[in-house]
Amino acid sequence: MTTTARSIVRETVRPSYTRYTPTNGKRPEGAEYGVDGWLFALPGETINGRRFPQRTYAVFQLSEHGMLFWMVREVGGERRQRGSHSTSRKGAVALAVGAVAAERERAADNARGGRTAAHRIAAEQAGDRPQVCSAEAEQLERVRKSEEDAMPVTADIRLAYPLAGGGASLRLYDARGNEVDREPLTERGAAGRENNPDGIYLGSLTSGAMTAGLLRAAGWHLMRYGFNYARGEQWTAYPVSEREAQQWAAWAPMLPDGHAATPLARVAIVPTREHLALIERRFGPMPEIPAVVGLEFKQMGRGRWRSATPDRVLDLVWTPQLGGDRWYVWDETGRPRIVGTARGNGALGAAAALTAAGLSLA
Repeated sequence: MTTTARSIVRETVRPSYTRYTPTNGKRPEGAEYGVDGWLFALPGETINGRRFPQRTYAVFQLSEHGMLFWMVREVGGERRQRGSHSTSRKGAVALAVGAVAAERERAADNARGGRTAAHRIAAEQAGDRPQVCSAEAEQLERVRKSEEDAMPVTADIRLAYPLAGGGASLRLYDARGNEVDREPLTERGAAGRENNPDGIYLGSLTSGAMTAGLLRAAGWHLMRYGFNYARGEQWTAYPVSEREAQQWAAWAPMLPDGHAATPLARVAIVPTREHLALIERRFGPMPEIPAVVGLEFKQMGRGRWRSATPDRVLDLVWTPQLGGDRWYVWDETGRPRIVGTARGNGALGAAAALTAAGLSLA
């Protein structure tokens, strides 16, 4: 099927975000939205006579096996994840916008042609394989370009004013100087948010000091994001604004010697090989799916395959991630539920998830 409808959300480049926390009353109900994050809305529209209402989405971080990722989930409705995980908030939102746009366009195009869900399943069983249209390929390339443009190239450690609570944060910036992510370094953060599990630096920090432990903590977090120091680079003192310099000068007499000497340090960073490989998996060729005895999985979109029989509907879902892609097998026959999951790249990961779901490989 060639999609002829076009959703206006593809043009939504910069959504307006609303911060939510456990205490500000804006956090969506349910544990699946993380501890804190941001809310944004995608506008409603009418395509080919079909009305799509405005929807609100949450973008938040989650930790899996010691690594942090961003994801987007719909607030209300089916509360489904939209798009794939990303190492940056901007990347996760871009993937979610693309997924919502593609879903609306397919639904509007089906409505225009009078195709019901039953017709679609019948067509799939008859061998009508969905084709990746040029518009979807162009959208995928735009998302890749957007994420590459937002890739961090520098990182800094910024100390907070020590007598006002202290602390330090790691911040990542793209080539234009826009902040694309940040992470607290001197606290474990909200429940469920991992920090260094060994705690090698938590006891060695003193308020207002750019200690060796703090530098180790920053390097540990960078590796979790899939980045490392550029060749020959190291943390270097970086000048703060004139206003900040004046404030630190006022604090200096109340601090131990040297503690306020370097409130800001910066280093150039580059993506690791694992990060570059993740990008290639996310935007390159789709993985091959192993054959299953008695079932046939057909591609339903990027990262999703479906097996539909009169008795059962199964979805195989692929989510590229650092440290090994995540695979899920969903049973969509009644109430959707996960029946198998595994970690691994390519066909091996898919095979492990299918086996975990109790299916036999051919």
